[in-house]
Amino acid sequence: MRTAYVLRRLLYSAVAFGISVTIMFALLHLMPGDYITRYLEGIYVIAPPEVVLAYNSAYGLDRPLIDQYFSYFLGILQGDWGYSLSYGRPALDVICEKSVWTLMILLPATILSIIAGIAIGAYSGWKRGSKVDVALLNGMIFLRAIPSYWLALMILLVFAFYLGLFPLGGYVSISALDTGIDPLDVMNHAALPIFTLFLFSVTGTYYLMRNSMLMTAGEDYIVTARAKGLDDMTILRRHALKNAMLPMVTKVALQCAGMLTGSIFVETIFSWPGIGMLTFEALQVRDLPLLQGILLMDTLIVIVANIGADMFYPFVDPRVEVGSDARA
Repeated sequence: MRTAYVLRRLLYSAVAFGISVTIMFALLHLMPGDYITRYLEGIYVIAPPEVVLAYNSAYGLDRPLIDQYFSYFLGILQGDWGYSLSYGRPALDVICEKSVWTLMILLPATILSIIAGIAIGAYSGWKRGSKVDVALLNGMIFLRAIPSYWLALMILLVFAFYLGLFPLGGYVSISALDTGIDPLDVMNHAALPIFTLFLFSVTGTYYLMRNSMLMTAGEDYIVTARAKGLDDMTILRRHALKNAMLPMVTKVALQCAGMLTGSIFVETIFSWPGIGMLTFEALQVRDLPLLQGILLMDTLIVIVANIGADMFYPFVDPRVEVGSDARA
């Protein structure tokens, strides 16, 4: 792994981050309407002009847009991501607090979807054209075609409303006011959001793993292994699976990054107090500083995930040397 490449990669990532922040700042400030006035209208019937002016002055919104941009960018570098209007706290503190709840359902859903997607996709690709492969492929296509919000609603309706096996929403029962938060009660509330996120994300892992396995199955070393008399499962485990796993590194990294803010519908439907529901609330009340912070966090996670995938490749495949030039 070459130091020059790592430094160059970090420089490119810094430039990408700067461009992303600029685009995000421009788009959010080009939104129609005055978000300070909209926020105050949720408190007053008609927002008093003097109160609007006071808020604009306090948040620096009465300054030229270019001054606001540089002030915001320098604040990010210093750890100041703005001040949430609706929570009355620093946006970064609110985001970090809500991230814990999102990770509580995100981590198990991601781990399970990666394991299941790789296992099912590898077996389906290895058994290409068989009845099992056709059934799995059609099932995954059907599952992928279902919108996440509709899937979440149906799971909530069946397992919580009709069968009564799980709570209808929230993260704790009302009894927690007297007895305190019970970890088992939290797990019971988290079961359906985890299951929904698992079903929604397992399909992408399955598709990529199946396609990767289809390409790997036709390689010369697989033919050689069969000529040696090795059985299919041994070839699959020892030879095919390792090489078919290479494209999964980037997929897994981006999946972990994307699911953090990709669970807006799921968290909102199940009333789970994570980043997804926080994003929905910020959009409802036009809490622009908080929304900027959420999008900024998402940008950082995607960039870090890409860098992590690049750095991890040599550990998966020793033939790959990060930063080396391919020369004949």
